[in-house]
Amino acid sequence: MILTVKSLIKNLNKNKILFYGYGNPGRQDDGLGINFCEKLRNWAKKNHCKIDFDINYQLNIEDSYEISAYDKVIFIDSSKNLKKSFSFEKIKPIDITYYTSHKMLPENILFLCKKLYDKTPEAYLLTIKGYSWNFKEKLTKKADNNLKTALNYIKKLIPKLL
Repeated sequence: MILTVKSLIKNLNKNKILFYGYGNPGRQDDGLGINFCEKLRNWAKKNHCKIDFDINYQLNIEDSYEISAYDKVIFIDSSKNLKKSFSFEKIKPIDITYYTSHKMLPENILFLCKKLYDKTPEAYLLTIKGYSWNFKEKLTKKADNNLKTALNYIKKLIPKLL
């Protein structure tokens, strides 16, 4: 079997994974996505896992370019509207136009990635239940417990993602 340069590069980059946490850590539990990425980054470094991370206050149109370089993307956000401590679900591209980027969803970023760069990474949304969005930097105790539960779940899942 002869490997072309293109197929060799594709195999070298197989299963490039990005964890993308977003939210405002200055608004208490709204910072769950960012806190999650910081904790998982430390764990991945100690365990020599080849995983990339990004964090931001909100999703931006430009994120469609960034995710185009990955095979799998896991978006992490917080929500008050969960019944369980967290949810983890596969997501698909959705074409929705908003008047502001503050309403941008991970599904919108996937759609733009497909439309602009002809790439559709396998994507998931990890949502962690939060309780308070006050002007404080520390997570609530219940939200921190939910973060730990979600972290344990993802740590067990990572070998399957790689």
